[in-house]
Amino acid sequence: MRCWPGALLLLSVTAVLPAQGGGAEPVDTAAELARMNRSLTQNRSEVERLLDLRIRHDLGLPMEQDATSFTPAGPVTTESLERARRELRDQDAVTTTLAERYRKLKSSVEQLRADAEAQHKSAGEQHEFVTVPSPGSAATGGAGANGRGAAREPQPTLPPVPPTAQESRPAPVEAVAFHGLDPIRGQIHGSEDHQRVAQALFKAGQDLMDRAAMLRLQDQSAAADELDHRAKERLVRALEELEPLLAKSEPPFPALFYKGRCLELLFRYSERHEDLSITKSTREFQRREQEVRDAFLRISARDVTKTGERGNVEVLGPWGLAAQTAMEHFRWMNLHSGYKPLVPIDSLTWPGEKEL
Repeated sequence: MRCWPGALLLLSVTAVLPAQGGGAEPVDTAAELARMNRSLTQNRSEVERLLDLRIRHDLGLPMEQDATSFTPAGPVTTESLERARRELRDQDAVTTTLAERYRKLKSSVEQLRADAEAQHKSAGEQHEFVTVPSPGSAATGGAGANGRGAAREPQPTLPPVPPTAQESRPAPVEAVAFHGLDPIRGQIHGSEDHQRVAQALFKAGQDLMDRAAMLRLQDQSAAADELDHRAKERLVRALEELEPLLAKSEPPFPALFYKGRCLELLFRYSERHEDLSITKSTREFQRREQEVRDAFLRISARDVTKTGERGNVEVLGPWGLAAQTAMEHFRWMNLHSGYKPLVPIDSLTWPGEKEL
């Protein structure tokens, strides 16, 4: 009889439970299992993505995948991973070498600049005038005829002389002022250094073209065209001066570089004044383009050094890097130099512009 209270309590609990659960919704076990499987698949994908990002970070590869990102040709294996790490070490060595060379060149430039400033200060203030014989005169032995050439003030106007004496006198000289240029240190009456003469002619032609571009922006087309024609004459003479150096089996790098730069400026001259265009004369345009590139390609093909642990990494030297940069600039200008915005930049306005 002592078991009756426990039995009655058990029966009452079992009777209450169905009554409480009758109002709740039944649990869909299949749907819950499918949801958990999807969550598990997403978690595994996220783990694989994070692991791939970690591996790419350790290898120094781009984190985002795009058209320009490096993509391995096959599966990532231990051998390919080691090869990639070896290439990374070689590139680090190349970077270190270039950085050290840059620091040395930078220190040399700063030292030369400091020496030039000190020499300029010690020389004192100089006059920016030089005496130049008049065109067609026989006064070629004026100032600086002894090879040293000292700058001096313009000569004062002389009183008239009798005709007989005037015929025996050399023609008067003209004083030419060079504004905005460095103080004159001497005059060159002749040189057998073809490289320096060509370099001087190239810089003169380049300066004339820069001035012509400024005049063209100021709507002075006639004066700009005149400067362009004078620049072309100097560039052609520069190429003639370089011919003895370029005739060698292995021309020096500076001669090849200045040849390419002269041809590039003549290429721009032909575009402005000789109707050189890829639409009007495709073959001639491409021939002139290749003519400019050839000089730079000959430099980049020769100025190469091998580095790395096994000596199998080729690195361009300073002249090779300069030639490669010049070619890239020439290519970019041919593609984008004709760009003009549809709306002039000066016409753009914004709210509150007049309040500034």
